[in-house]
Amino acid sequence: MRIAQDTRLEEFKRIENLLYGVNYEVWFNLYGPADPELGLTDTLKRLISKDCEVSGVVPSTPNEAMSEIMDMVLYKGDTSSGPLKLESKKVEITELMGKIFSIIGIEDAEMVVEFGFKNGHPAYPVFWDFSYDIHSSGQRWIFVGSSSD
Repeated sequence: MRIAQDTRLEEFKRIENLLYGVNYEVWFNLYGPADPELGLTDTLKRLISKDCEVSGVVPSTPNEAMSEIMDMVLYKGDTSSGPLKLESKKVEITELMGKIFSIIGIEDAEMVVEFGFKNGHPAYPVFWDFSYDIHSSGQRWIFVGSSSD
């Protein structure tokens, strides 16, 4: 499939570029806003793929979610795979992630739920992945990120 225009947040594209590495790349997307009244599976089927099935739904908090996401985003890798020169890029990556967290409104979210994809994951996760259902200021966002080789 060929993507004619990448309409994702510019911050995602920049972070993906900064984290490119040896046998390693990352991908992020933000889906929504969506109807907060729909069930999670129905929301994913509408926003991502009709094949989406959910597993491992776990309540979280804004701080837990941001911390876990940052731990994954700043994954160092090892000698065979991982981002190049991560230490020199951490400040910029952290600032960009802060902008993304603000766009979503995760800091003040009324509800944050971590979940996994049983089927229909929009990427091909290898080293790490995350999926969060975030309800903030009357809006619902699905934030997904992963790394691959």
